[in-house]
Amino acid sequence: MKLTTASRTFQLLTRILDVRTPTEPFLPSVPEKPAIPLGDVQQPFPRATPESQGLSSRHIRSFLEELDRGRDLYAQDVMILRNGKVVCEAAYGSQDLRSAKYTFSACKSVVSLAVGLLVDDGLLSVRDTVADIFDEDGSHRRKLKGMTVEDLLTMRSGVLFTEAEALTEADWVRRFLEDSLQGEPGTEFAYSSLNTYMLSAIVCRKTGKSLTEFLRERLFAPMGITDFHWETCPKGIEKGGWGLYIRPEDLAKLGQLVMDGGLWRGERLISREYLAAATTAHAVPPAETGDFNYGYQIWVGRHENTFLFNGMLGQNVLGFRDTGIIVVSHAGADTDFQESRYFEIVSRYFGGAFPAQVPEDAEAQGALADTVRSLSAYSREPEPIGSAAAPFLNRSFVVRDSRAASVGLLPLALQALYNHYAAGVTSVAVSAKGELPELIYREADALHRLPVGLGRPAVTELDFHGNVFHVAALGRFTHDEEERPVFYIRLDFIETPCVRILKLVLDGNRMLLRQTETPGIPYISGKLSQAAQSPLYRPLLLVAAGGAEEDYLLFKTQQVLSPELTCSE
Repeated sequence: MKLTTASRTFQLLTRILDVRTPTEPFLPSVPEKPAIPLGDVQQPFPRATPESQGLSSRHIRSFLEELDRGRDLYAQDVMILRNGKVVCEAAYGSQDLRSAKYTFSACKSVVSLAVGLLVDDGLLSVRDTVADIFDEDGSHRRKLKGMTVEDLLTMRSGVLFTEAEALTEADWVRRFLEDSLQGEPGTEFAYSSLNTYMLSAIVCRKTGKSLTEFLRERLFAPMGITDFHWETCPKGIEKGGWGLYIRPEDLAKLGQLVMDGGLWRGERLISREYLAAATTAHAVPPAETGDFNYGYQIWVGRHENTFLFNGMLGQNVLGFRDTGIIVVSHAGADTDFQESRYFEIVSRYFGGAFPAQVPEDAEAQGALADTVRSLSAYSREPEPIGSAAAPFLNRSFVVRDSRAASVGLLPLALQALYNHYAAGVTSVAVSAKGELPELIYREADALHRLPVGLGRPAVTELDFHGNVFHVAALGRFTHDEEERPVFYIRLDFIETPCVRILKLVLDGNRMLLRQTETPGIPYISGKLSQAAQSPLYRPLLLVAAGGAEEDYLLFKTQQVLSPELTCSE
């Protein structure tokens, strides 16, 4: 790790934690997230009743309801398949299964498939050294110490370069090759998305194409996977370890490809031999990450015959190889790996033995369909604006609070992800647009207008300086404990795990604007507390946050993620 990079990273953190001024990124901000249409997939899986595939509709209904009761799970959607057939699919709240979803690290497993194609083509061996691929002048050969492609695949490169440090670096390949090593390559497991990024760069170098182009030709087009997007680094190489937007059913197709040993509808797309190696445990991660070992960018069950694509906050493709069951899920929980109790739940429901089929149960199938409908907020009837909205309508409030300088409508997690930070909220207004209230949220350099559904969400496409998101807005007019009028608005950025909560509280001629987001305070403050234990990061945190004690870090996180601003007419 270079101290200069770590210092820049914490200088950026200093800017984020200073609520008095807009955050200035180190690298130029460029649009990365295009509009991705909501739509149906091509080459969809056949649908079947659970009973025809040996599963009980009552059993699946109980599973869906347990996920719904688990408020700590923040379930967004789930799709259950057996034998290549979808037996159940459900979206929770304002989520939409037609939306491409941000996969975070679950797309590392997709990069592994691209590497497998290169191995099948004879263009690459997992024993090839990174120096032979990138180090043309030999300047880094001694430092790289024989690091192989397999070391990248198994998270055992030893390189310390992290995702957070990449936020302030323009040339990630050079930075990776020049970074310090912790131990010998091929020995210790140390999870880092930059290992996967280097695999993405290898695909580009070996094929002369982008990772996206290569996968589109070899996997995505044959499998009917369209309307996806993979973010790139400042040099135009796909990030690899994160950044893929893909629809849940299309992600399930890639899980089914692994389950079927590389076959898609009878056509071989990738070799059984590579997938066998990729789903064999090669490294043992720390126990606190969960109950999985690590293969080639694919997690492998320690005690069950399973494979897993896994992304932070709850993006998963979990395959039970003995029964052919695949469970695809997305969530917004405060977890990095497999620490969530979701994995205990899904194993309890789908980890056992199942018959080939059971008798059809029309009553249970009807109850399951009713549950699926009830979980979705779109099944509800829209509500009229009503008299409770009157105190808010056609009123505009100016934000007169110095702490507003860094507050914006886009969740801070997404601002950091896209290296584009809010310039500060300046005013908030509420009007009527047709039969819905409309929120008018003005920032120093942008204006956002979105209708807010009452009873049923209203979906709007919002543009944040070229990064375009589908936002489902669901609101209600209510009162707080002091009987003050409140307009509560929940904004689901449905392509991501992120949710923005707004509360507009009227207090005479002024308004209080309260904002928060999930994933939020528990997750971020926990990360800062972990960093505060590091001998390297602790002194930097003292500068960035003004202190490194746990209570103080929690306070700073609350200031940034849950501001309360005073506004006046």
